[in-house]
Amino acid sequence: MTNLRDELEAWCQSYVTAFSAYDAPAISSHWTFPAVIAQSGRSLSFKSAEHFDQNTSALLGFYKAQDVDKAVRTVVDFLPMNDETVAMTVADKMLTPKGEIIVEWQAAYVLQRIDGKWRAVMALADGEVSAWANRGTPLGKAPK
Repeated sequence: MTNLRDELEAWCQSYVTAFSAYDAPAISSHWTFPAVIAQSGRSLSFKSAEHFDQNTSALLGFYKAQDVDKAVRTVVDFLPMNDETVAMTVADKMLTPKGEIIVEWQAAYVLQRIDGKWRAVMALADGEVSAWANRGTPLGKAPK
């Protein structure tokens, strides 16, 4: 059996592989529902994978318009909360087809082990929102 960091890094790699493939259902397979994505001042609740996929598809459209070719994610730190729950901080980078960094940020997740697999329950997306706003292309806006 691998150690917890290895398991979390594997979850992250699987997640960004799905993200880099622009595959919303593959991304949602990393979550359990209901799920929450919190941002400063608001929380988005997703009752089902289908509901999550609708939001994720819109987000992926934005990322495609920004020329994001690949996502890279690494575990910065983690805190086991019990045997089946962990909180972790990750560092994300969005790259162009040439491998240049478009934006980068840190995010946090709470994951639960369900049927032997890690699934996200909640994410904090302040870093992602701020990174795109600082670039001048806020999430949901057309590129400048």
